[in-house]
Amino acid sequence: MPMTEAAFSSALQLVSLWIYPIKSCAGIQVSSAQVTPQSGLTGDREWVIINRENQQVWMGEIHRMALVQPRFEGETMVLQAPGVGVLKVPYHLPESPCQVKIWNDQDKVNETFSGQDAGDEASEWLTAVLGQPLRLVRLGHKGLTRRALMPLHVLSLASLRRLNQRLAERGHAPVEYERFRPNLVVEHAELAPFAEEGFSSLQWSEGAPEIQFSGHCIRCIMPNVSPNDATAGHEPLVAVAALSRERQQKKPILGVYGRALSEGVLTVGLRGRAWSAHMADAGS
Repeated sequence: MPMTEAAFSSALQLVSLWIYPIKSCAGIQVSSAQVTPQSGLTGDREWVIINRENQQVWMGEIHRMALVQPRFEGETMVLQAPGVGVLKVPYHLPESPCQVKIWNDQDKVNETFSGQDAGDEASEWLTAVLGQPLRLVRLGHKGLTRRALMPLHVLSLASLRRLNQRLAERGHAPVEYERFRPNLVVEHAELAPFAEEGFSSLQWSEGAPEIQFSGHCIRCIMPNVSPNDATAGHEPLVAVAALSRERQQKKPILGVYGRALSEGVLTVGLRGRAWSAHMADAGS
């Protein structure tokens, strides 16, 4: 019988944690990360790539961004990509202010934020890798805490397993969760796939910051881009859309957005429970 009063779900576990230092480029798997309500995980999407018009570019238009792999060595960000040498960028850049235009999909407008340009060497490296004139920029505080930002992206393995089952039924290979670029990957083995779409908050038993969910992740074409070779096809987005329609969702949805309610640390292995007002409907 459907529940109308709030209730705790079955236990959850945080099984993987990711940051993406450069928006639309490859991610880094970490064992723990600082989190804030305003900007999400420390180090996540602090950098962007812009074109000659100072507009932020994204993997949907430049698929090879998936092959730009960052890592950190102390106070240096090291970038590598197939066919080129590594690029080393100091985390604290010399003063070189610039403007960045970022598309606000909520209000359907471009917003302009300040940033620090990483310099000509970084620009030449990106241009060689991605095939057009581009520059690397570290966002300032206002850009990192902008109103339209969705700080945390949460994906469940149960939902991914259901997607891969559908792909197999359609004769396609399974996909890795990296295609969906989550910050938090959770396991809830006792709940139905897509149950997270009914969650309102996630509370950890170890006292880590509570996560409040703020909406569903509507998928664009980025999951169709392979993180291994940057080739793009029609899947898994077609399957995501079909499964979403079966749940009476008008748009292709996989995963949810959230925000920490306080500052603190998230660590792989955390266990908790998700709060939902309509648990019986979460997996429908």
